Amino acid sequence: MKSTRGQQTGDSFAAILLAAGLGTRMRSARAKVLHELAGAPMIARPLSAIAASGADPIVVVVGYQADLVREAAAAALPGRRLEFALQPELRGTGDSARIGMTALAPDYRGDVLIAYGDMPMLSPASLVKFAADHRRNDAVLSFISVIVKDGGAYGRVVRDADGNVCAIVEARDASAAERAIPEVNTGVYLARAEFLRAALADLKCDNAQREFYLTDIVAIARGRGLKVRACLASDPSEFAGVNSRQELASMEAQIRNQVNDRLMASGVTLVDPASVYISDQAEIAADVTIGPNVQILGRCRIGEGTLIEGTAYLSDVEVGPRCHLKIGVRAEECRIGEESEIGPFANLRAGTDLEGHNRIGNFVETKKAKIGRGTKASHLSYLGDATIGRDTNIGCGVITVNYDGYDKHQTQIGDRCMIGCDTQLVAPIKVGSDVYVASGTTIIREVNDGALVMSHHPQREKPGWIESWRARHGDASGGKSGDR
Repeated sequence: MKSTRGQQTGDSFAAILLAAGLGTRMRSARAKVLHELAGAPMIARPLSAIAASGADPIVVVVGYQADLVREAAAAALPGRRLEFALQPELRGTGDSARIGMTALAPDYRGDVLIAYGDMPMLSPASLVKFAADHRRNDAVLSFISVIVKDGGAYGRVVRDADGNVCAIVEARDASAAERAIPEVNTGVYLARAEFLRAALADLKCDNAQREFYLTDIVAIARGRGLKVRACLASDPSEFAGVNSRQELASMEAQIRNQVNDRLMASGVTLVDPASVYISDQAEIAADVTIGPNVQILGRCRIGEGTLIEGTAYLSDVEVGPRCHLKIGVRAEECRIGEESEIGPFANLRAGTDLEGHNRIGNFVETKKAKIGRGTKASHLSYLGDATIGRDTNIGCGVITVNYDGYDKHQTQIGDRCMIGCDTQLVAPIKVGSDVYVASGTTIIREVNDGALVMSHHPQREKPGWIESWRARHGDASGGKSGDR
């Protein structure tokens, strides 16, 4: 990762995302940046914005639940290399940034962006604009500020009589006059690396919280006669942080409305937008209709003309064109081929792959099942660890018996088979093509192509048995007294 300012290309810059804290106001054992927004951990949104703005390298500072935060960050940018720096003791944002700088090469002299992992509305366009403003004004240190009616816990931007930035004062340390200042710091900075290293090393913890404040680098820069610029943004909501469950719910609603408005503008019908939850990573084609109480999470892709009736849960699912998902469908990490009919109340678990023109009906569960084109399972079946060919019919109550208590085993069924109701296929097992399985069969050996297979037992009958059975139970009523 060797880099110098002279080697910096174009408008690129390094970035440090601060994501080490717990977030005490969340009242949760889970790290704040791991709480979900629009179906993904909160950290995914600012991290994606930073990556899209051209930042490279990107450093994520982790602390509380470090391993989980690392996993969430890596999942947010699959295939993208991230650097991680551990803050073992949470001693404030200044200390967190200092630790983040250690993940950059010692000779890196480019610009460094600093942002927070709990800032989910951050946009790449704003970051690119911010970087351009910073360089155009030849600033050593820049930060984004906004004007708000109530600054709350945000640091106030203190300016001199000429309008130059003097300092940022944290709300908890501000005087009454300073708390009345409407211009606040968003916490997004851009600084030259050589200045940032020196300023972070000079931070003191002589404040009410005994923490190292990142905001103090502004006063340090001013004290050294260096140019500091506050880049005033027009939309404060883009830089809002999430610090409580209430703010999390408010942000969720804001994101959901934005996603839903964008989808409807592109030709998607949402029958009841207020009850639909759709990830902003989802790709939904025109003329898709989505009913009420639907969750579409993760990287779902839904083809044109598909109807999702309602009360459905989809996560990382690919749905082909012109499919019909009836009420109560649950599907995750699977593929549904074109013109398939799913549900009602079907459960497609991870690894399910439907080739297309399939019918998966009520109370059918699939798991790691590859199902060929035109094959259907209409009622009350379990198909797990199975490969099923084309144009096969799976009858009601069919079970692939895939688990022996220790290991999972594979079932193979060929093309154009008729698997009768109440059949158990004890895996590992192979059934050829063009096979007819009679109802009530238990298959324990391989079945060749074109065969009829059955395991019927002779029907036995004991005349008068019911009378003696009732007598043994002291029932003299003849069983006519109703339910007990």
